[in-house]
Amino acid sequence: MANKISYGPHLFPGGPDLYIRTGNSGLRAEESHSNIQRSLAMAFSNEFQDSVVSQLAEKFHFDPNSDVNLSFMNYGDTQLVYLATIANRMRFATLINQPQTPLGVVKKEFENLHRLVEIDPRFIVKPHAFNRVGKHELYASEYIDKALCIAHLNRGNNPHGVYDPVPYYHFENFPPQMIDRVNASMVSLLVNYYDEAKKRGLAKTQTSGNDFILTRDFNMDSPDTVFPNIKIIAARDTIDATFNEYLDMIRYEFTLDTLRSDEEVKSGRIKINHHSKTPMTPEQIEEGIKIGMELRKQR
Repeated sequence: MANKISYGPHLFPGGPDLYIRTGNSGLRAEESHSNIQRSLAMAFSNEFQDSVVSQLAEKFHFDPNSDVNLSFMNYGDTQLVYLATIANRMRFATLINQPQTPLGVVKKEFENLHRLVEIDPRFIVKPHAFNRVGKHELYASEYIDKALCIAHLNRGNNPHGVYDPVPYYHFENFPPQMIDRVNASMVSLLVNYYDEAKKRGLAKTQTSGNDFILTRDFNMDSPDTVFPNIKIIAARDTIDATFNEYLDMIRYEFTLDTLRSDEEVKSGRIKINHHSKTPMTPEQIEEGIKIGMELRKQR
């Protein structure tokens, strides 16, 4: 007997329709939404041997016949993000590719995140299960309740802050003393997760709005709470380079403000810093490298 799968109510304002990116797929948003809903339902159905729910049930020891609720909770240009609640108690973030995102991209990110967990599990939102259904790929990962998404908003002299979903989705600026610490911390994680065995570092990062979060234990007035409450949630790509070459790229690229639409980003001339919106200072970058070197020693 198939488990019951419910869809909605959705957690993000407006629901999925407003945020579906069809690109050159030739599909209307409504049609794409139907395909996404169908793919999610199939992925969480216990009728399929290698479904996401069957993989999770084996890993976390629950009944695969458990009911599942799927609620849209965020989005990016690459993926839509859903909250999968199983048996009213277990929760997993579920990322499914946007219609404009080619097959293989989500699988690559899932594999990259797995590798980062092998390097150091402390600052990664852990991936748990992957599945492909038709023209969609999706994976379920660790869910961080009411996470704060680090972002930059073009607002006055202080664009730095977080998107907070509580009590409604809104932006909050960091106080001045927090900006240096958060920027340095994001750099430190890139340094920490340089893969010495494979001689490669993370690439195509988006430090504004997509790749870094803070947990609810973070205190806006206390810079000391950035660690261990900062986590990486995305790993789109990697770049082959020696460690020193990678550090030099960080030193240069993060002094730039970048957007995904910039020609230097689209052409590949900018390799790591793909969407920051605002530059970091050389001092913030050097402090981040210093912290990252210490994190590497602690592993």
